[in-house]
Amino acid sequence: MSIIYQALLKEGKLTRKEKTLLLVGIFAARREEREMLYFVEHAVKEGNCVAEIAELITSAIISRGIPSWLSGNEAISYAINLSNEEVMPKILEDNVMIFSSQQECINYYQSEFDTLPTWIQNLIDYAPDTLLKYSNLRTTSLRNGVVSRLLKELLLYAINVCDSYEKGIVIHKSNALSLGANNVILEEVKALCIYVVGIKAIWSDTEGKA
Repeated sequence: MSIIYQALLKEGKLTRKEKTLLLVGIFAARREEREMLYFVEHAVKEGNCVAEIAELITSAIISRGIPSWLSGNEAISYAINLSNEEVMPKILEDNVMIFSSQQECINYYQSEFDTLPTWIQNLIDYAPDTLLKYSNLRTTSLRNGVVSRLLKELLLYAINVCDSYEKGIVIHKSNALSLGANNVILEEVKALCIYVVGIKAIWSDTEGKA
């Protein structure tokens, strides 16, 4: 087990600190709490603070809902006990967009995607109130804070690879690439997914171009 663990978490384009944090987030999103807590120990040892663990898990809400946060709270509590932090880190973050109209949401998604996605158009047409609330949750969860937006997009990419959900893979892979990821980084994330769900993760994203 130690050989597998060391091979999985070797330093690459992603650091051991980032990889252990991603594994906590993946297992929180999958509500696999025993595995999640195992990697909380390693995430804290690699230098992740409680705020980083909490913020990364928060970003999973937009993909896997409140259940991921309920499981993630166990990770936060455990990290608090392990770290004995007395001072919260100062959070340096982007200004968060707050939407007050449907058009502001539309402008945002047009800037995020080449074309307005069908799933957004359907929210506009049939659930405009949900569009507004979801959009504010999305921009808040995916801001640059103590955890970079890139790492958050990589978490969402990994969650969808583990679930073999092609539409989610496409969205978050594209976002990650636009934020500076490359195929080497994506392959390192997929290696984590293979650790989580086995060999099926290899075929979840077969698109090779960057």
